Amino acid sequence: MNDFASAAMLRLVGHGLRRQGLAAPPPVPVQQGRVALDDKRALLAGLWQSIGPAGLARIGDTIRELPEEPTLRALVLALDPWDLLARWQRLERFVHSRHRTRTEALGPGRMRLQHVSQAPGQRPTAAEDVLVFGLLVALCERVAGRPVQARPVGSRHWLRQDGQWRDGPWPQALHTWELRWDAGGVADVPRPPEAGPVSGDRWLEALHAALCADPGRPWRVDDLARASELSARSLQRHLARRQLCFSGLLTSARVQCAADLLTSSGLSVAEVGYHCGFADQPHFSRQFRQATAMTPARYRAQFARAG
Repeated sequence: MNDFASAAMLRLVGHGLRRQGLAAPPPVPVQQGRVALDDKRALLAGLWQSIGPAGLARIGDTIRELPEEPTLRALVLALDPWDLLARWQRLERFVHSRHRTRTEALGPGRMRLQHVSQAPGQRPTAAEDVLVFGLLVALCERVAGRPVQARPVGSRHWLRQDGQWRDGPWPQALHTWELRWDAGGVADVPRPPEAGPVSGDRWLEALHAALCADPGRPWRVDDLARASELSARSLQRHLARRQLCFSGLLTSARVQCAADLLTSSGLSVAEVGYHCGFADQPHFSRQFRQATAMTPARYRAQFARAG
């Protein structure tokens, strides 16, 4: 499988080093979109020695300056850091990442993150931990629109504060972190007033447009109901009158977005599936084939020839 996340991470490392006025590292072999584990770890070990943990963490800050390719766009459309981490975890599953990020709520605007390996006894290296957490902190700040404090669990000092990483000293244990940000009273936003939908097709078009605007969002009935200024029960009732359901509406929007990208972009099939909100590649292929009677790859080839 093409691991589009590996190539994106390499681009991020290159940009992050140039942003710090440093030379890019030697090219790393990429085969079918994948970077060998030993090659990746050798690259990060070299950077750990040359720029230290703070330099590695600062690589993530370059995310503010990168163009919004579909994978990045699917992440930064998140509503808040919690939504962002859910999207990140889906990305890890989608590309069958060797490492996974676990989250734990510590209170409003506070979470604990742990970076773990799928293979027992093979913990990520400290350099891998720092690169991932540096990126996640930068993404959280972009989504939240405010600074995020970050520190390894057990440390008394915040290593990330006021949008900057401290040079040191850094502890040795870097696989579990605490993040804190100003939640800004998001949970206290009142529900929009109950209203009836506008007539017929225009209302359904509005719902479809909302879903297509962010197909990678982990949509729930409540989310779409708020977008249409209805309660969840009212939304389901209005859909039922048209012999529709929320899950069918969501799948239809995601399939349409995928079809558009397959025929209008050079993105890999895997990246299209992730961007459009599918849980993994088998799920994408199954849902797309049910809707179009073709696999994503065949759909792309068929309509490319027709064009």
